[in-house]
Amino acid sequence: MESDVKTEEQPVIQAVPSSLPSKKKTLLIATDCFLPRWDGVARFLHEVVPHLTKHFDVVIAAPRFPGTITGFENTTIIRFPIGKTRIGDINFAKVKRSTLIKLIRNSDIVWTQTIGPIGALSMYYAKKQGKPLVSFVHSVEWFLFSKCLKRFKRIVELTIRKTIPFLYNRCDVAIIPFDGMIPILEEQGITPKKEIVYLGVDANRFRPADSKIMAKERLGLNTNDIVVGYLGRFGREKDIGTLYEAFRKLHQDKPNTTLLLVGGKLDKPFEYMEGIKVVDSVDNPVPYYQAMDIYVLPSLTETTSLTTMEAMSCGLPV
Repeated sequence: MESDVKTEEQPVIQAVPSSLPSKKKTLLIATDCFLPRWDGVARFLHEVVPHLTKHFDVVIAAPRFPGTITGFENTTIIRFPIGKTRIGDINFAKVKRSTLIKLIRNSDIVWTQTIGPIGALSMYYAKKQGKPLVSFVHSVEWFLFSKCLKRFKRIVELTIRKTIPFLYNRCDVAIIPFDGMIPILEEQGITPKKEIVYLGVDANRFRPADSKIMAKERLGLNTNDIVVGYLGRFGREKDIGTLYEAFRKLHQDKPNTTLLLVGGKLDKPFEYMEGIKVVDSVDNPVPYYQAMDIYVLPSLTETTSLTTMEAMSCGLPV
């Protein structure tokens, strides 16, 4: 079922019938990463939002990436149009501030996932309006943004290091995925209370293939090849180029190998594409994990990697 979706041009669609007014508190989730563009934050929200709707009236403020959103029943989604501003492989939303301010005013709790335009402005206005503010720190942003760029990496990193404390110190609670982030944040002068929420995956869904041969056949892969795989965004900070260079050396010695890259398009294909299969973003990653023999995460910016845990749950060496 397609979720209730509101864009700026459409009227609000209430998830709860007016004849049965909700007694739940309203939770506004502000994020610059969301479906139908898959990444770690989008996948996290895809898993957690259905559980949150049991306890809150959930409203999501997110970019209007192309495509259809499904799987968010009983959720109101406000989608801001995409602008021309781009960092790495991410286009940011053009935020209509009056709309965002109204959403925050009508919410009981604001929960941010990112520090792009939507997340950062939500943090600023939530504090200004005295709303309880919680932020999930999915990544070390000053590393993430600087490694997304071709040039001016050092300048961007230093600038963001100064901006980050201003934003996160507005929070009442910062949620982090592992305890190793506490000293990293405190070193930057980020002082709010920190709660550790360990991430996990559904082991009933992410499980080893019943038949590795059949899993490869379904994807058109050579069943005799050893499949080395990566699943995720193809952003610069994901460092797929290093994985490619390593695979080229491996492939020279062991021709019966395939590199399976899942989750995007190569703007510029590598010089030699022999033995390389590229698959665009997918809604269901399980068949791709099940067809792999080895999983590799070459990323330079992860905190807790969902894809690593998903691959492990599917029985892959990582």
